[in-house]
Amino acid sequence: MKAEAVKLIHGGDLQSAAMRYGIELEEWIDLSTGINPCAYPIPKLNEICFQQLPYLSTEFKKAVTFYYGSDRFAACSGSQQVIELLPKLLPKLPVLLPSLGYQEHSESWINACENERDIHFYPATDQDVAIERIEFQLEQGEPFHLVVINPNNPTGLSFSVAQLFDWSSRLAEGGFLIVDEAFIDLHPEQSVLSHYDEFHTVDNLVVMRSFGKFFGLAGLRLGFLFGPEVVLQAVHNRIGIWSINGPAQAVAIDAFNNRTWQMNNRVNIRLNSERTLTLFSPLLKRIEAKMQGTSLLFSSWWVESEQLEQMYDFFAQRGVLLRVIEEGVALNKPSDLSLLRLGIIDAKNESIVLKLQQVIDEFILTFD
Repeated sequence: MKAEAVKLIHGGDLQSAAMRYGIELEEWIDLSTGINPCAYPIPKLNEICFQQLPYLSTEFKKAVTFYYGSDRFAACSGSQQVIELLPKLLPKLPVLLPSLGYQEHSESWINACENERDIHFYPATDQDVAIERIEFQLEQGEPFHLVVINPNNPTGLSFSVAQLFDWSSRLAEGGFLIVDEAFIDLHPEQSVLSHYDEFHTVDNLVVMRSFGKFFGLAGLRLGFLFGPEVVLQAVHNRIGIWSINGPAQAVAIDAFNNRTWQMNNRVNIRLNSERTLTLFSPLLKRIEAKMQGTSLLFSSWWVESEQLEQMYDFFAQRGVLLRVIEEGVALNKPSDLSLLRLGIIDAKNESIVLKLQQVIDEFILTFD
């Protein structure tokens, strides 16, 4: 008789993991997210930011523009808020989504669309096949919205800025190109926003950016939407005048203006990514994992499903939370394989390195 399947815990939900496995919260190693494990150091905050109503300050707006390169934005309580709002605010049209990606995108569009036949998917594991599917939809000449996660979480699929501008120029009237750049901070030159003049002449392109992942402060809940004024105003009307609390604005101002930390952080993330993969390399080789993609803050691997389930539970019993992607349409998904997405550790924290090495070694021994 086949063993009962292990119920997976959502990425980052350490509360549930601690309760299920009886391991204290602070003892976990969280590899289930793509969040920088080395957070931006919180500066000393002026008490005024706690006392005054949090209208967006001039300093905050300047810092956002300085960092992202565009002053045409709506600030929100994490990009998740915009992901949920856009399907309700944009024209009611069919939408083309990645078959495997951050699941909240498809969930939000499915909830907003009255007809399930308006939801379409393109394969998100192969760039050439994805482009072919998107091109086919464009050639039909009918209006639709196109959602691109760039780079894709969890498959690592990415498209060039030139490709994205080309698609936006060819969308039939009424259709919008929605680009989620949650993981683009490591390569800001690959962002649509890095092409200021061209971006500001396009009226059907919106770009989401996430603060928490690169700066390691997901609990701050801060995100941005860049795009045409008509869309930004619709978002403003929905989220209200006090969308970002005062302390969050103060921390963001300091972080956005600290170019030295940002440059050092990109180096540290690369080193942490390399160290994490070095630790896992013997195990990944042993289980014949096949790399799907990477964005430095995470890497994704196809693994035999039953084996991955055992690995997930084995690691969780020892206080290491992994992420197994089971959602999504996953067009062209390899048969009998599931996707393992690995976050990264702080390689300078020797206690974490030693613990993770021990768990990996213990699991490898189960094969003998």
